[in-house]
Amino acid sequence: MAAIGDGDLAGLRRGLLAFCYQMLGSPFEAEDAVQDVLERIWRSRDTFDPERGSLTTWAYAIARNTCVDRLRATPRRPLPRDLQDPGIEVGAPLVPSFDVPWLMPAPTGWLGPSPVEERAERRVDVRLAVTAMLQSLAPAQRGAFVLRDIIGLTAAETAAVLGVSVAAANSALQRARAALGTRTRRSAALAPEAVESYARAIERADVAALAALVADDVVFEMPPVPHWSRDRATYRAFMADFFARRGSRWAATAISANGQRGILLHRLGDDGPEPHTLQLFDGDGTTIDHVLVYQDPRLFALFETESPVRR
Repeated sequence: MAAIGDGDLAGLRRGLLAFCYQMLGSPFEAEDAVQDVLERIWRSRDTFDPERGSLTTWAYAIARNTCVDRLRATPRRPLPRDLQDPGIEVGAPLVPSFDVPWLMPAPTGWLGPSPVEERAERRVDVRLAVTAMLQSLAPAQRGAFVLRDIIGLTAAETAAVLGVSVAAANSALQRARAALGTRTRRSAALAPEAVESYARAIERADVAALAALVADDVVFEMPPVPHWSRDRATYRAFMADFFARRGSRWAATAISANGQRGILLHRLGDDGPEPHTLQLFDGDGTTIDHVLVYQDPRLFALFETESPVRR
């Protein structure tokens, strides 16, 4: 048997957080799951035998079981477009659906490599589109993809974590890659200038400039509101109505979520800036084709603390 110290657990926490987030689709549930995992590891530390496997694979196996248990209650976290056809009535009240376990972004810093994860074969695409597609996969495929292509474990380590043969782990990985590749591939990353221009336009309440930055078929989503749209005209009309109702004094702070650029938007009131929304963007080159807006105080606070990237 081998002793496990606090330092060993601290070194594992970052990778476990990335794993649990990609499995569960919520940064808050991931934090809870990791705390549960670390407590289980600590309670069982006297049973760890390094001759039977590494501390890393043992810890991730516990994390995998913890996540699978949680997935029985919430097997998939959707975005609005997963639940209904597009349709926003501009000017109508935005009625949230708090009973839906919505997919949420996580700070990019949670998903970056640790020393264990610095592997040549490791992929680095952790965009929210990838996390969203993972939600549609079976837990084994989801786990295989996260462990291999995001965390960076070997095929043998992944098989040990999943409790299957190497061949079965590789098969699950290939099925996951095939499903994700057809839906999440991008020809080019969204240029930082596009998001910078968007931030400045929203600070000016410039509807024309905002509309010029988005694609003709831009997807505009606002969870927990289930309604969404897929066209520039609706987006433009919504933003014009938004500024008419909420005013034209805004300040944007850049953040990074799931490897994507975004902003924290503050409304500038007489008593100072007020937290408003977290907005995340995706697209090809200089064109934004997905605007994802969250009005969630807890999520806003998380990114203020974990992912500030000041402009």
